[in-house]
Amino acid sequence: MNKMWIIIKEVYRKNVRSGGFLAMVFGPIVMFAIIGLIGYFVGMSTMKDSIGHIGLVQATPEVQQALEKADTGNEFERFESDKAATSALKDGKIDGYLVVDESMTPLSATFFRDKLGKDIDVRPLTKALESYAINQRLVKEGIAPATLDSINNTHVSMKTSQMSFDDAGNAQVADQESMAMFIRTGVAYGVCFIVYLFIMQYVSIISQEIATEKGSRIMEVILSSISATKHFFGKMIGIGLVILTQLAIYLLIGLIALMVIRTMDLSFVPKEVMQTVVPLIGTFKHDIMLGGVFAIMGILTYTSIAGFLGSLVSRMEDVNKMVTPLVLVGLVGFYIGMYALSSTNNAIVRIGSQIPFFTPFVMPFRIAAETVSTNEIVLSVILSLIFMVLSLALSTVFYKSNVLVTSDKGLIQTFKRSYQLWRSERE
Repeated sequence: MNKMWIIIKEVYRKNVRSGGFLAMVFGPIVMFAIIGLIGYFVGMSTMKDSIGHIGLVQATPEVQQALEKADTGNEFERFESDKAATSALKDGKIDGYLVVDESMTPLSATFFRDKLGKDIDVRPLTKALESYAINQRLVKEGIAPATLDSINNTHVSMKTSQMSFDDAGNAQVADQESMAMFIRTGVAYGVCFIVYLFIMQYVSIISQEIATEKGSRIMEVILSSISATKHFFGKMIGIGLVILTQLAIYLLIGLIALMVIRTMDLSFVPKEVMQTVVPLIGTFKHDIMLGGVFAIMGILTYTSIAGFLGSLVSRMEDVNKMVTPLVLVGLVGFYIGMYALSSTNNAIVRIGSQIPFFTPFVMPFRIAAETVSTNEIVLSVILSLIFMVLSLALSTVFYKSNVLVTSDKGLIQTFKRSYQLWRSERE
């Protein structure tokens, strides 16, 4: 047992103290921070550039009033001629001007802007002018102004609700567009991305960890003092502790961020949002707990198989080729999860949620959408647990058989040889 702990400490110490671990931990945080900042500044810039100071040429006071009443966010100024508006645009006094021709039926309009100036969004202007033209047509048809205002203020509100039925047949209705649904979907997306991130990172790490010693021909010396099973579990536990360390760092960063946010002035956030979102976050412990269970089983399954694949190679340069099929399987699961984000009742999603390779990616979305029964959740947990144990057991058994075998053949041929050695050992 002491020898296995030596391996565990060595694997853990080597990976945690490396610069690659710091990049692996803080790389995603920096990436998301940069993407978030870019998205924020692009959004703010787009919003700012989509509105401005607009000139109106040949527009009647009624047209100007209609545009101002539409609340497009723009400021309007009337000009008597195209020449005056062009001069103002050239001097930077306006961001563009609109020429309205009411002599045509329906009216037409042309917007002129500086090629190097703001990209004014003309869609609100078009909608306001269309509404004005329709109102003018209705007035000509003899519609009273009071009736016209009533027509313009008529709006239809429609929302989507989901109905579910319990074992007793009682119907339960939930608002599909509620804040709770958005938060639950966000939790599912977070679980899916974390599983994908950890699988992509640690599949390569565990396979290289095992292939390094095998490729250096020192495995015989190691196995002379410790069994192959203990050696394999030592490697797996060491990598598992590295994973837990990374998760602990993320948890600590999250707690620090939460403390900082609580000390900030959040007066710019609407009170309705704070009163609605904050209480809801604490009600999704069930979703977070199940997501964590699926994530742990998925990561353990993929890393145990990666350890087995790493034992099949004889050279470090062959590691990537050997684990590529496993990475592609994880990639397929991730894309099925992204598909489940918008279609949780699709047959591919329903079947994929019960396949252990895909369960950690897909099932959280079905749980968030409440399109899965308790029996299906229990079944998926049992299947994932059985598959995880089998993967770990088979990886351990075959690791004992092929850890000392060197071969330059491909994955299938090497696996066949490993299977033959395992059968011969049993005989």
